[in-house]
Formats: sequence, C-alpha cells, structure tokens
Amino acid sequence: MSTVRTSRRRRADRQAELERLRGELAAADAVVDRLQRLVDAVPVGIVRYERDGRVDFVNRRVLETTGAVDALEFGTGARLMVHPDDAGAERAARRAASQGERAEFHYRVRNAGGAWIHVEGTFLPIVDEDGVDSVIAIYRDVTDRVAQNQQMLQFKAIAEVTTDIVGITDLAGEVVYLNPAGRAFMDVDGDHPRHLSRFFEFIPREYHSRLMSDAYETVSRGEVWQGDVDLVRPSDRIRRPMSAVVVGIRDDTGDLVGLAVTYRDLSERKRFESELEHAATHDPLTGLANREQLFQALRTSLDSGIPTTVLFFDLDDFKDVNDSLGHATGDDVLRELARRISGAARSTDLVGRLGGDEFLVICRNVATSSAALRVAAHVLAAVRAPMQVEGRQLSVTGSIGVSIAPVGGKGATAAQLVQEADIAMYRSKRAGRGLATMFDDSMRIEAIDRLELHREVRLALERDEFELYFQPLVHFGRGMVQNFEALIRWNHPRHGLLNPTDFMPVVEQCGLTNAVGRWVFDAACRAVSAMRLVESQTCVGVNVHPDQIGQADFVESITRSMLSARITGEAIAIEITEHAVMADVDQTREVLEELQAIGVSVAIDDFGTGYSNLDLLRRLPVDYLKIDQSFVRGLGIEPGDTQLVRMIVALSEELGITVIAEGVETTLQESELIRLGCRIGQGYLYARPMPFDDAIALLRAQQANPPSKDKIVPVM
Repeated sequence: MSTVRTSRRRRADRQAELERLRGELAAADAVVDRLQRLVDAVPVGIVRYERDGRVDFVNRRVLETTGAVDALEFGTGARLMVHPDDAGAERAARRAASQGERAEFHYRVRNAGGAWIHVEGTFLPIVDEDGVDSVIAIYRDVTDRVAQNQQMLQFKAIAEVTTDIVGITDLAGEVVYLNPAGRAFMDVDGDHPRHLSRFFEFIPREYHSRLMSDAYETVSRGEVWQGDVDLVRPSDRIRRPMSAVVVGIRDDTGDLVGLAVTYRDLSERKRFESELEHAATHDPLTGLANREQLFQALRTSLDSGIPTTVLFFDLDDFKDVNDSLGHATGDDVLRELARRISGAARSTDLVGRLGGDEFLVICRNVATSSAALRVAAHVLAAVRAPMQVEGRQLSVTGSIGVSIAPVGGKGATAAQLVQEADIAMYRSKRAGRGLATMFDDSMRIEAIDRLELHREVRLALERDEFELYFQPLVHFGRGMVQNFEALIRWNHPRHGLLNPTDFMPVVEQCGLTNAVGRWVFDAACRAVSAMRLVESQTCVGVNVHPDQIGQADFVESITRSMLSARITGEAIAIEITEHAVMADVDQTREVLEELQAIGVSVAIDDFGTGYSNLDLLRRLPVDYLKIDQSFVRGLGIEPGDTQLVRMIVALSEELGITVIAEGVETTLQESELIRLGCRIGQGYLYARPMPFDDAIALLRAQQANPPSKDKIVPVM
C-alpha cells in the first residue's frame, strides 16, 4: 500500500516539476518575444555575427532595409550589399571587432529598392573567457543627413563667393554663419562672426516686428519669406535698401532649428530706377522738366481749376549760334538759358524744355495779362543779359507767346493752350523779336491753316503715326532680294495712309524736316537691325532731305542712331537727290566723306533730273547712282532714253559706281537694263513698297530657298 502511495507521489512530483519547467520556458519565451519586439521596434539596424562570421540574428529594421527574408539570407548576401568602393572599410571594421576592438563604420549598402544608402554605426565585440564570442553591429540610415551635408557644402561654396549677404541664425537670432560679403558689410573680422551676435543689431527697429512675426510664421509653415528691409552698415551708419529671403532650416525630425537669410543690396537698382524715373520726366541736356512732365502738370493744373498761364519761349536765331560756333557751344547756351529762365520765373512756376530752343513756363495763379506779361518781361530781361560761353561773350534774345486759360480751366486743353502760346510767339518774332505777345482770337484766324498743319504733323510724331514701308532692290535675272529702300508713310487718323508727296511739303513749311528725318533714320536703323537677324548682309537705303545734310550734327546723329540699333555702317545707305548735291557741292562732299569714313554707303537718287555731270561725280565719294524712273520708263521705246541709260551705265562702271534702276515696271524694261549692263533695279515689276512684317517674311522666304553663294552679289 505504501509502495503504491510512494509511486503516485513521485509521479505527482514529476508532473509538478514538468509544469514548473513548462512555466519557466513559457516565461522565457515571453521574455524573448518581448526582447524580439523591442529590438524590432528600435529605429536602428542590429546584426549579430557569430565567432565564425556567420549571421545568426538580424532585427526587422535590417530586413526592411535590405529586403532579406531572414538572417540566413542576409548573411549569405551581406557582402554583396556593400558598395564595392566601401568593401575594404567594411572588412577592416569587422576585423577590428573580431579582435576585440570597438569599431566605428560608415559605408554604403544597397537597400531593398536597389538604391545605395549611407549607413553608419558601431561593431561591438562580445567577449567571454575564451575571447570574442560574437560581434554585434548597430547601424542607422544617415542618407538624409549626408544629402543635407552635401547641400550645405554646396550652399557654403556658393555663399562664400556671392556678393549677397548670406547668414544662418538659430531660432534665438544668434548668428552661426556669415559669409565673406556679410562679414565685409558688417565689419566683422576673421572667419567667424564672433563679434556679431544678432542680425537685428543692423536692422532698423521698425522692421523687427515684421521679421519676427511675418517672416517667422511664413517659414514655420514650410514656405519661403521674401521682402524688403534696410540694413545699417556700422562704418557709415547709412541705411541701405535690401531684398531679404528667409528660409527655414530643419533637423532630421523635421523640427525648425534655424533660419537661412540672404540680403541683396538694392542701392544700385534703386538709384538706377530713380535715374530712369528722372530721365522719363526731365530733359537730359538742361535738367528741366521735359515735354511729358510739362503737359502732365498743365493738365493737372487745368483740371484743378487753378488759374493758369503758359509762356512759350523760343530763342531768336539759334541756328546761327549752332552753325557759327558749333553744337557744343549751342548746348552750353541752352543750359545757360535754362538757368536764367528758371531764375527769372517765380518759385511756384514750372519751367521746362519742349525741345530744341523752345522752353515753356507754366505759371500757376496767374489769370491776368498784366501779371503774365510781368513774368515774361523778367524772363526776357534775364535772357538778354550778355553771357560768357567758352571764353566768348554772347548776347542773345528770345521771343515769348503768352496764353491764359479760361477761368476755372473750363473748355481748355493743355495742347490748345501751348498751341495758342506758340502762335503768339511767332507774332512776337514777326513784330521784331525779343518781345512778349498775348494770344488773342484774331491770331487764330490768321494762323489757322499753319497751326492745323503744324499741329497734325507734331501729333503724328508724338502719336507715332508715321510708318516705314520697304521696297526691295532686286538682282536682275536672279530675283534675289537683299536690300530695301525705306519710304515714309503717314497713317493719318482721318485721311488714311498718305504718301510723302501728300505731306512732306507741309513738314517742310512747318520746319519739322529734321525732326521727321531723325524719326525716319532711327526707325530704319531699328528695322535693318531686325532684318539682319534673318539675312546678315541686308542693307536699307534712307532718303535724306537737303536740310538734314546742312545740319552740323548730321553725321553725329546718324552715328548715334546706328549705335543705338547696334548696327554698323554697312547696314545703311544714304540716298540724296541730285538737286541736293548741286545745291552746295563743297559742303555735300565733306558730309559724304564723313559718311563713307564710318562705313555708310552713298547713293545719288533721281539721277538725270538735275544738272550734275559724271565728271563732277568722279570727285564725289559716291557708291551708287539711281537712274530716275522717267528715263527707265522709255527703255526699248524711246531711243534717247536708251542711249542716256547706256552712257550712264558705261561711265559709272568706269568710275567704279554701281547703277540702280528705279521704277522698273515691265519685262521689256528689265531686259533692256540687263542688255545695257545694269544689274540691279527696283519697281512694281518685283514688289510695291511693303510694311516691315512683309519685308521680314520676304527675307525668310528667300532664306528657305537661298541662291548659291556664287550668285550672291551685295547691293548697297
């Protein structure tokens, strides 16, 4: 009986022991499971290498990073995952750890997506009484940090050479980096801004709240803040306008830890903008208000109902000053006139220059003729006093026209008031000069025709109503267009497109020949500059009036126009009529020689209609003769015309002058010209004068099907 009990007790004890062992195993498994979850949750990779180098454990981060299924797969391919350039460093670090040394490492491995990533960490040897039992590798992915460091290096490389001020501050505003441009601006010595604690020391107080609130809130949202602030340089305490850009700097977790600030000095830009603004409203020669500012001020004064009077001043015989003493002296006279007129006018008056030798005085709160004439008398007296210019004593006079706006300015416009004063000024000149004359209605009737024509031509210039058309010059038998003659047209608001014969006499009568001629030349230079982008050898011929040839600054003005359009003399040919050449042969020869000196070709237009001869042309620097269309019209029909053209072509070739036929309208005329040796012509047979866009299209079409090089013969 006792034996049975003993056996049962023993079985119970064994069962209890078994249960206890099972409990301990379960508890151990739970601990292992918790440890596994713990190592899987840490944001680093963990690898355990056995004594023989085999991998017997990796955590989840390793599997996620490399794409391996388990420790065995990772271990068999681990060395293949290391970048070939870093394999030596990886082996050296593991070797050191296997010998019992703690080893730091940084190398690249291939991730699950096949991309190379940067990892860094430590090999930790596990040592027992027999030596190194195993090695634990703990690493973290530092790819983002490496990229940030590379970006920082690139940022610093740029910041070190830029002329902008670049700095980095922490969130407290302490400067942790300042580039050389910033250190120079803020007088900081050395490579570190140790003498500079905060940017705010150099920013005027009124900007502080703006930067602390607006800028900080913007970068906190992940955006870039931009704005204008002033910085004060310590050396001179002068405020300098700056454009500022503020960007947030964040750590690996995305938290904002600092600010990158860039300041760009706007002083030069502001100065340039101020100069542009001043240039837009002021006369460059005298510094007075220009036409635009004068008319705007006059309109404002009339709209406000302020009693307003206009004095229109014109210097008497200014052309004589320019012609006898030169334009430089003339400019000095104009500058002195500006000073004197401004000094004679009242402090409330606006004095400006309309152009040339014309000045305008806008008198506010002057509503009577007596008050207006008193101001005019002061101006005339100031002008009349002798002046010293370049060591010469000069005495000049001027004439003034006065126009008073209706009470309250009702029914008057700025243009009308100036025109009335202009009419009165001409009455002063006719009355003896050096006088001031009030405008009255009787003058309007007397000058209505002249004024209307004068007004419309002036407005045509102001409103850009003129336009250039271009007639091609063609190589006979080849049809190649390379050059054009520029011809002015007037897009009249009431009469439509007008030819020069319809309005040039009016221009001459109004004394605007030079102004219109300058417009034509400027427009032609701009046009040929664009044409040469299509055909590099294009040249445009420009007709010039005899009055322009007589101007002392004619060649100088042409040079300025070409420089402005960025073209050379080869792009322009000057066409002057035979009559103009014969008007003053000596002066013309001098001007033509100056033109050829700057590379501009010269063509005699309408040849055959005047009284010149080829022997005279032999002594003139002429490149081309354009046979007048009246002789071309009779070719093949009138024997006399054919004989004259033959003679002109033959003698011109002997003199080295190229002949161009004008007004070619029929194939008979073309064939006769070719037979007589003329190679170039223009006329309706080939093309009528065309707008600029059509001329460009013609050149482009020719570019699409260009002639062979051996056929290209430059024209003009």
